[in-house]
Amino acid sequence: MLKKKLNLIILALLPVFFYIGVKFMVAYNPHSICLCKLLTGHECWGCGITRAFDALFNMQFTKAYEYNPRIVIVAPLMLVIWLQTLTKEIKLTKNNT
Repeated sequence: MLKKKLNLIILALLPVFFYIGVKFMVAYNPHSICLCKLLTGHECWGCGITRAFDALFNMQFTKAYEYNPRIVIVAPLMLVIWLQTLTKEIKLTKNNT
């Protein structure tokens, strides 16, 4: 029971951890973290998505799109998946009490 509640708390706080992680990576890492770009020198489809999320967090929608246009798909998809998972976990926790 305690484990399920702990999982629910961690899941609920996941966006906060994601926000902190993105802010940390953008602020303290001036170099690319993309393995594809580091190995080949070419950008992949995901290049710029971390900076795009950072711009999105700062409400700079045009800049986010410029960093990676796929942000318009990835960000809402991540939000929907998180909300579905959180809702499912809440239902499971309620049923087990």
